[in-house]
Amino acid sequence: MRVALAGAAAWIVLGLGLDVAAQGLDGEAARRLQGALAVQAATRAHLRLLGDATTCAEARFVSYRRSDKEPDVVDQWYVASQLWADAQLTATASGAPTPPTRTPTRSPTPLTRTPTPTPTRPPTPDELEARCHLDKGFIFLDRLWDYSTGGYYPLSDPSGTAVVRGVRYSDDNALAGLSLLAAAASQSDPLLRQRYLHAARREAEFLTESGLWDGTFGGGFWWTTNKGDTPEGKPAHTNALAALFFARLHNATNLEADRAWALRTLLWLDTILYDPSKRLYRWSVGYQDREARLGAILSERYFNYDQGIAIEAQTLAARLDGDPVRLPRARGVGEALHEAFWGRELGGYNLEAGVEQVYTAFAAWASIGHLALHDADGDVRWLDLARRNADALSASLRGLDGSYAQRHYRCVDRRAPGCESVVFKWAFDQTRDTAAQAWIQHLQTAIARRTAPPRLP
Repeated sequence: MRVALAGAAAWIVLGLGLDVAAQGLDGEAARRLQGALAVQAATRAHLRLLGDATTCAEARFVSYRRSDKEPDVVDQWYVASQLWADAQLTATASGAPTPPTRTPTRSPTPLTRTPTPTPTRPPTPDELEARCHLDKGFIFLDRLWDYSTGGYYPLSDPSGTAVVRGVRYSDDNALAGLSLLAAAASQSDPLLRQRYLHAARREAEFLTESGLWDGTFGGGFWWTTNKGDTPEGKPAHTNALAALFFARLHNATNLEADRAWALRTLLWLDTILYDPSKRLYRWSVGYQDREARLGAILSERYFNYDQGIAIEAQTLAARLDGDPVRLPRARGVGEALHEAFWGRELGGYNLEAGVEQVYTAFAAWASIGHLALHDADGDVRWLDLARRNADALSASLRGLDGSYAQRHYRCVDRRAPGCESVVFKWAFDQTRDTAAQAWIQHLQTAIARRTAPPRLP
């Protein structure tokens, strides 16, 4: 009874006017959605910026602080992550259709195929508020766009007037493209939907026309426009995000070029960074001598969210080309992800294999890959792994107001913050970090969507 009432409250908070009992809303779906709503509310209370306004309707833009410890810094990818999470929550709570699960392998002519939700009633005030945050969040991000050569700059002040210009990041821009596609899919307004799709198309052009992909190391996207001056070089997460973005862009536009870029990027990722002995993707390949731009060195490090993103990309690519190798590989990565990264005592997925340190953002992100596997093969074990991870993060890192701490880590160095006393085995970083809030909101929403019964017409 308590779960059912909590679920009803979650839907009522959104003002969707749904009769929960009539909809047959599953108790877990309601509980997960309520958790996502609580995270969103805490994010807006502690990290949201509205300029000189007090409401979204009055504001010229919406942005989000990096954290409550660094309130004067705004990260482009943090904002994009929050907007993606909000788009998913809006679509899930309003019952907007999700994108089609299967697409043709060849498409002779371009065709916009983003789902067009048909409203049966006027939008509620809370739906209008959700759309306001999406629209004005992207208005803020436009302040960070480089209108000369393309791409979002990574950092700014809270108003977007003091932008850190220069280097741009491939992964930040691929992620923004995915966020724009999610926003388009959640929209009932065809003009707004077209604007989001145009902005996503602009991201694709930046990635493919700015020289970020070149023949070094056999292909692949560089992490930044500086092309190789950092250890990251050409990382797994950058290329997995790009592949996922192009695959979803193809789903939205039906352009063959997007399909080709998705498959080309995955081919490089599988050829260069996949480690069959571990069934995991290596962190990166970079120059052995960065100053001279010579040699190549493959990383021996492995990170959790790299695997989750790659799984998503593989499951979607399998629908594009029908390659029978893709799903078995994705399943292998999904199994290895759990084996290599699961926290030994507190649970949750460690950021790096072999290092007991769980970041809320990256642990939650990793589970999105398991949910993609559940979508692909219907095996409930993948859904159960995502549930288990979300529950572990809630148990160890969730605060009373619904927000999440940034991370916890095992005390192996008594000089580390929170580890000064021999009494403490684990330390908890209570920083409210926008990326952490965005990705746990995203995960809880994603689980809710998969555990809710089908909507009645």
